Amino acid sequence: MITPSAVAAVCAIVFGASVLQRTVGFGFALLAVPLLTFAVAPKSAVVIALLDGTATSAWIAVDLRRAIVPEATRRLGLGVLLGVPLGAVVLRAISPDALQALVGVTTCLAAVWIIVSSRLGGTGPDRAPRWRTVTLGFASGVLATSVATSGPPVVYELRRRGLDGDAFRATATAVLFIGDLFGIPALAVAGLLPGSTVLLAAISLVPCAVGIGAGAWISARLEASHFVWAADLLLLATGIATVVRALV
Repeated sequence: MITPSAVAAVCAIVFGASVLQRTVGFGFALLAVPLLTFAVAPKSAVVIALLDGTATSAWIAVDLRRAIVPEATRRLGLGVLLGVPLGAVVLRAISPDALQALVGVTTCLAAVWIIVSSRLGGTGPDRAPRWRTVTLGFASGVLATSVATSGPPVVYELRRRGLDGDAFRATATAVLFIGDLFGIPALAVAGLLPGSTVLLAAISLVPCAVGIGAGAWISARLEASHFVWAADLLLLATGIATVVRALV
């Protein structure tokens, strides 16, 4: 049963996650999934983040399409497509309690990984090994349909390539869109798209759109670097809170 408090919580969380995604180019599911587990069942949180994440990624990718780096998108996208089915199998098999703990731990590790990778120098697109790019894409695909937090491997790879600004935001979003788009039928085949969860995701599309607009307004006026550390620490904090909730 969908309660008004659940609707309000989901809408507020999706709004905040959309602002973060549009402003810095990643973080929608990393922020949304841990927080959503406080309002809905863990598997519902993953599905809502995946469904709304598809709309968010599509909008941003189209808006910034001229800045997409095709070569990186193709290689990462290939890996994503290979990993998506495995992630759906994991989500179907895991218990709700274990999933919540996994979401928390994954979010913490992702935040630390992103913080560390931001200090690494770029290698440049010509020196990025094909196997590494595809492998990181595969990891992103598995994460997309298991815990919906597919961003960290993509962020790591693009930062290693030295991408920033709109090129980073556009390419990261395009790759995440591939995982979200193909993740939906994978979850449907696995029987993980209940009507109530899909309805919640549909309702939250309005605050999702408003959040994208707010993020665009912010990113047009301030450099994304102003938000990166705050965003990373916020993701780490939500991951820790989720782990604590799963253990108590």
